[in-house]
Parts: sequence; structure tokens; C-alpha cells
Amino acid sequence: MQTRRRTIALAVDSTALLKPTLDTSFKKSKARVSARTLVAKPTSTGPTLTRTLTEEASTLSIEDESTTIVTVTKTRRTKKVLSNAVASTATESLSVSITSTTETKSKPPAEDPWKMRPRHIPAYAKEALAHLCEVDPALGPLIAKHPYEIYADHDTNYFRVLCRTILGQQIHWKAARSIIYKFVSHFFPDGKVTVESLDKGDKTFPTPQQVLSTPLDQLRQCGLSERKASYIQDLAKHFVEGKITFTDKAMLQALTDQELAVQLLCVRGIGPWTVDMFLMDSLERLDVLPTLDLGVRRGMERHFAGHYKNGVWGAHLIKDVEDEEEGSEKTKKRTAPKGKGKAKKGEMSCEDMERMAEIWRPYRSIASWYMWRSADEGTVTAPI
Repeated sequence: MQTRRRTIALAVDSTALLKPTLDTSFKKSKARVSARTLVAKPTSTGPTLTRTLTEEASTLSIEDESTTIVTVTKTRRTKKVLSNAVASTATESLSVSITSTTETKSKPPAEDPWKMRPRHIPAYAKEALAHLCEVDPALGPLIAKHPYEIYADHDTNYFRVLCRTILGQQIHWKAARSIIYKFVSHFFPDGKVTVESLDKGDKTFPTPQQVLSTPLDQLRQCGLSERKASYIQDLAKHFVEGKITFTDKAMLQALTDQELAVQLLCVRGIGPWTVDMFLMDSLERLDVLPTLDLGVRRGMERHFAGHYKNGVWGAHLIKDVEDEEEGSEKTKKRTAPKGKGKAKKGEMSCEDMERMAEIWRPYRSIASWYMWRSADEGTVTAPI
């Protein structure tokens, strides 16, 4: 009996001694299986992988495999946190950069700064407007609606005025503004000249000698087309060689409109319209009629609409001519000169404009100013 009890006790003791070994082997096997299972899921991404790794690794208490898994988990979690932090930092930096750029970048003006110059009512306006109302009463309502105001500051550097006019031909004022800045800053690269300073009336500008000595390739780098670059140099050449004789206001006053036109029309890039605008704006000549200006033409067609009959503008203004067809008897009748007075679809020709505007002398410039205001708004922009 004692022998049997001792045998059973020994068996129990042996089983108890074997249990830790079995538990250890089982745990090692489980750890290997778990490690293989976890390592086989490297393609999974997102919070699910991190949560799975954490839960599985927490169940392992020993073994090198479990330590490795916990390290991998912490490493991957750290990488994820770091990547999120980097992304957040990059986003913040980008937003700060965009904000600072928006704050420092100046907004372009809504209107051409050249046309935002101060205006004033000249001393001769009262007398001129009274004369126009007397000879053409239909101008009365237009004059009452738009007080006559012109630019107060007239640039006396006529080379600069004509250069700006050529540079701004046939392009939008914003493009012209940029080209003029590049052109001026090419000759003054010290950084003192800016787009804003030119808008505010900075008078910095190259001399005719500087422009003439600059190669065309360098002028084209300022945004000028090859043709405009040649126009600018041709203008500079006329000033340098003395073909344009006026260099100050006193010399200009001694020249008639026709004499000024003869000198300016010799320059490539300057046509009759540019000459008319120069006479009216910079020189303030009072009796100029820009027959090639679309706004003035449209305004006159609207203003004199009641004088268009049978395809002829102002038939009542055409002079009487003698008709000697019937022997010695002289008769008078009104006829329109050949090739003149005929308007296609009601459009005025240059001759029509000259004839209709004859009553406005000697203040045709002021009447033209009102024709720009008479033209349909939104379709025509007054240059002065």
C-alpha cells in the first residue's frame, strides 16, 4: 500500500516537474506561430495593423521573438507618428508661405494709373463751352452732364511721352505697364524704380542717347517686339540728330500744328492718331479733330444722327455750286462732292467729320472730348 502511494506521489511530482517545461515549449511554439503570422502581414496598413501588433505582442511574456515584435510595433508606430508630424509641419509651412506671399504681393490697380492723374478745369473752359453751346445747342445737355476736366500735369519730357505712347500701342494697359517698367529698369537696375513708383509719377527715364546706343536684342529682352524696338530707336535717332527740333515747351509753342505733325510723322511708329493725341493731351492744343479716332467718330455719328439723309452727312452744309448747263442762265443747286459725304451703313468718313465739325472751330479739341463721352459706354474708352 505504501509502495503504491509512493509510486503515485512520484508520478504526480514528475508531472509537476514536467509542467513548466511543457508550458515553456507551448509558449515558444505559440510565439513562433504568432511571429510568423504577424510577419506575414506587412502589406496591411493603417490603424488596424498597429492595433493587431500591439494586442498580439502584449500576450507574449518571454522569448526573443516577442521582443522583436514589440520593437517592430514601436518602430512602425513611431514612423507613423513622425510621418504625421512631418505632414502637419509641411502643411503649416505651406499655409504660412501662402499667407505671407498673399500679404506681401501688391494688388494691381483696377484702372490704368496713367489715366488716374489729377485733373483740373482750365481757365479757357468757360469761354470755350459758351461758344460751343451757342454754335451747337445740341451739346448743351452733354456739357451739363460732364464738366470739362483735363489732366493737370503735362509731362514736358517729350521723348518720354512719345516713347510711352509707342510702347503702349495696340496692347492692354496692364501689358504696357509691365513693358514700360522693364524698359526703364533695364537702364536703371539699382532697384529704385518700381512699377508702383512709375504709377505714382516717377520721372526716371533713359535719354535718347542711351536708347540709341542700346542693341535691339537688349531692348527685346524688356518685352518689346522687334518692330517696337526699332520704332523706339528711330525716335531716339530723330532726337539725337536734331530732326525733331522741339525739346521744351517754349520751342513747341512757336510751331504750328502742321509743322509739328511734319516732324513727328517722319518717325516710324508715329501716325496721324498719335500726333493728334500728342497735340491734344501733352500740348493742350484747342483746335484738333482726331478723324481717325473710333470714339470721336462714333460720338459724332450719334450726335449728328439727325443730319444723315439719303446716304449723305450734312447735306445742308455743302456749299452751293453754279450749274452752267443751260446756256448763260446760272442756277444753283446743292450737290455733294464726288467721293465725299458718302457713308457706308451710316458711318462717317474723315471728310464727313471735317465738314460736320467746322462749326466747332476754334474749339474742336473740346468738342471731341465730349464726343468720347457721347459714344456708347463700355464700347469706347477716351484716351484723354
